[in-house]
Amino acid sequence: MTHSMLLPLGLMGLTACQGGGFSWSRPPGDAQVVTCPKHEAASARVELQNPGFDGQTLTGRLLLGAASGSLCLDRRLIESHTLTVERVLDCASGQPLAFLVVDVRTPPLRKEDLFLLGPGQWYGRDVSIPLFPHPAAGQPGPECVDVELSVHALDADAIAKPRVRVTRPTMPAP
Repeated sequence: MTHSMLLPLGLMGLTACQGGGFSWSRPPGDAQVVTCPKHEAASARVELQNPGFDGQTLTGRLLLGAASGSLCLDRRLIESHTLTVERVLDCASGQPLAFLVVDVRTPPLRKEDLFLLGPGQWYGRDVSIPLFPHPAAGQPGPECVDVELSVHALDADAIAKPRVRVTRPTMPAP
């Protein structure tokens, strides 16, 4: 890691710890608190379709389904709230790799953001999850990683823990 990368990464870490620009904040005291309606807890189904990896970022289409019961979701499916990275492992060695922990400031949840996903229904959107910083030296990042994810509903932690293996496309020879 170069010295030019240390300062921005250090500042990001400090602001995240302090509840700064990279963290979610509670709504102001006069904001309406939005809660999920009563519903039967679901057995969740999760798929990450068409996973891709460019050496820094995991991409794909996140699909959430309810096999029974219902899931209370934020229809915005914000990556750092609905989908979090638990671990990143090197495919060849199985060793854990250090990865970015990214959190974003989001507007407070509104009633119209709530979505109850019923049995047999699917809901999804394209996601982009930064795993590694863009290297200053132009190195492409790891060739292959196993990513352990955790998917959360608004009223339930870890409704699923999918694992995906992604390989960076080979670079053409110069």
